[in-house]
Amino acid sequence: MTHGVGSLLISAAAGYWVWIQAGSQKGNAKKLGQILGIAIIAVSLLGSACKIYYQTAGFSGKSFLCPSGKACPFGLKPKAVEPK
Repeated sequence: MTHGVGSLLISAAAGYWVWIQAGSQKGNAKKLGQILGIAIIAVSLLGSACKIYYQTAGFSGKSFLCPSGKACPFGLKPKAVEPK
């Protein structure tokens, strides 16, 4: 479960680095770097939150984005409960 979340959190750290480095630039490079850094951070944190939510909520399903069907947020099909 956590290997995907770990990579998303590493990309959030990289986005933070881009954002900090952009602060030392001037003009359009500064503005573009800050926007890009914030966008990387936002997408990474949102992706981490979605991944954790869908894995803990028990959603699964297959789609063209998640062909394996393992905890796929795009399928939005709860796991079937087998009768006992």
